[in-house]
Amino acid sequence: MKRALNMIFVLAIVSMFMVSPVAAATSQGLEWGVQFGDRFDFTMTSTDEDVPSEGLYVNITDMPALAIPDPLTDWNAIPQPDIDFWWQNGTSMGITALIFIGIFFVGGKFTLPIGNFTLLENLLAPELTGEDINTAGGLWTVEWSMDTTATEEAKITAAYSTSDGFLADYRIETWSTLNDTLLESIEVTRETIPGGGLDDILQLLEDNILYVGIGVAAIVIIGLVVCKRK
Repeated sequence: MKRALNMIFVLAIVSMFMVSPVAAATSQGLEWGVQFGDRFDFTMTSTDEDVPSEGLYVNITDMPALAIPDPLTDWNAIPQPDIDFWWQNGTSMGITALIFIGIFFVGGKFTLPIGNFTLLENLLAPELTGEDINTAGGLWTVEWSMDTTATEEAKITAAYSTSDGFLADYRIETWSTLNDTLLESIEVTRETIPGGGLDDILQLLEDNILYVGIGVAAIVIIGLVVCKRK
């Protein structure tokens, strides 16, 4: 019994050190899942011959000077970090970064605070018309569409990782409304999206660090009582 208690105690202590400290969340549960210096690698593919299909990456060069408003009541009040766009070979994307202009049709954010995507959905929905917002597979996705001609429809999609809040998938598509056929597209997809396995366990520990601490304290007390009785 004593050996088992010792093992549980050690595992509990180790789990606390595995969890990196995070900034306190707002009263609505919002906090940043990214930090200064983070790099996100993407692969861009396109059916348009004028748009190259290759790798690119985005760097966070500065976090917002303003804190997340508490409470947050306006989608447009969500501050944004400064970011740079680069091709995989280290060349600045320059004016080519305008391929991301479609982001402004689905909320205009490259990163979102994590912890309360239900609140974010409620704040974004009134800002858009013709949008579809859903959460699945570790992604929070916003899709917006509009008819561009009598036979064609434009769709813009932005999906964000629910683990870190940063853009994970971005698509601009043209569809035929006659036969629901994809005519052309540009898609930018993150190469690695956090979530699953150990990432989910660590995220759970981060979100419940107070309870982990209480649990460790309880184990210590129980262990002391048991040892004292022996």
